[in-house]
Amino acid sequence: MPYAKLGNIFLDRFDFARAAQAFEAALQCQPSLTDIRVCLARAYNMLGRHAEALEVFAPCGEIGALPLEAEIRNQRASALAAMNRIAEAEAEYRAVLARNPRHARACSKLCKLLRKSGRAAELLALCKDLAARGVDHAQLLLDLGRAFALCGAMEDAAGLLFDRRRVRCAPLTPPAGFPAIGEFNAEFARELLTNPFPLSDFPQDEEANRGSTRVHHLMNGSRPELVRALLSAIQNEVDTYASAIAQTPDGESDPWIRAMPRRAHLRPWGLIQRLGEFEEWHTHPGGWLSGVYYVAIPSSLSEEGEGKGCIQFGPPSSVAELSAARIETWRYAPKDGTLLMAPSHYHHRTIATGSREHRISFAFDVVSDDRN
Repeated sequence: MPYAKLGNIFLDRFDFARAAQAFEAALQCQPSLTDIRVCLARAYNMLGRHAEALEVFAPCGEIGALPLEAEIRNQRASALAAMNRIAEAEAEYRAVLARNPRHARACSKLCKLLRKSGRAAELLALCKDLAARGVDHAQLLLDLGRAFALCGAMEDAAGLLFDRRRVRCAPLTPPAGFPAIGEFNAEFARELLTNPFPLSDFPQDEEANRGSTRVHHLMNGSRPELVRALLSAIQNEVDTYASAIAQTPDGESDPWIRAMPRRAHLRPWGLIQRLGEFEEWHTHPGGWLSGVYYVAIPSSLSEEGEGKGCIQFGPPSSVAELSAARIETWRYAPKDGTLLMAPSHYHHRTIATGSREHRISFAFDVVSDDRN
C-alpha cells in the first residue's frame, strides 16, 4: 500500500507529522489493518498526541484477540504513561511482557516505572524472572545491573555494567584494495560527508544525538563499494573478538557471554560531529556487541580535563552515586584508523570536540538473528 510505505519512510526519518498523515490516509483505504494502526499510534505518541494514540485502537474490540497484541499494548502503555496514568501503563507493559517476554521496549519502560517509584526489590524480581524465561537482550542486562545496584548487590552490578576487559580497541587492518589505512579513511570520509541522505533532527527522548549527523542510507552514496569493504574488514575483527571472548574462563558465569548469538548481522551507520555536537549517555539495546571505527579525528582530542572528543564509559545515571566506588568510569581519546568494540549494554557517551574539524566515525551493532 503506497500510503503505508510512505509512512514507514517518514518514520525512518523521524518525521512523525508526515508519517501520521500517511498512516491516516492508509487507514481510510483499509481500516482493518492492525499494523498500520500500531504505526499511527507510534507517530501520535511521538508527537505528544497521546489521547489520539489511545483512540487509534478503540474500534478494534478486544485487544487480546488481535494480531500484534504486544505492539498494540506497548503503544497504549506509552500513551498512558505520558498522560500520568501510571498504574494502567504498568499493567499494559506487564501484559506486553506476558505476551512477548523479549520485548525490549516494554522491559525498559516497565523497569523505569519501577525504579522511579522506588520498588527496587520488584525491579530485581522482574529482571530475574525474565532472565529465567530465557531473555538475554542488552536492555535486560542493563536493567538487571541497575537492579543489583539499587538492591545493594554491588559486585553483581559491577560485573554487568562495566568490565574494561570486555572493551577491545585496536588498529583496523586496511580493507581489501587499500595498502594504507589513511588512504582508505580519506576516501571514506568524503563518501560520508557527501551522502545525499543525512539525518540530524532526532527526538531527544528517543535518541542520543545532540546535534550530530547520522548517515543511515550508506549504500545510497556514490561509492557503496567502500562501505562493503569496511564492513568486511570489521566483520573479520568481530569474528576474531567473539571467538576470543567465547574461550574466556569466566564465560559460563558472564550473562553477556552466554547471550552471544550463534548467527548475527552488522547494523551500521555513519556519524559526523564537530564543534559542540555530541552523543548523550546511552546504550544500544538492539545489539549484543557494538563498535565504532574512527575515520577522521581532530588533532585536539585528549583524555585529560574535559576529555574533548573522547568516548566515555561509566555507570548509568540512575545508580551512579551508589556505584561510584565500584564501577569504573573510563575515557578513550580515539585515533584515526582505530576500531573500538564493547558490549551493547555498556553505558557510554561522546564528549564534544569543540573543533571545527569533523569527527567522523562508523558505528555498528552486532544484531542477533537467533530470535525475533
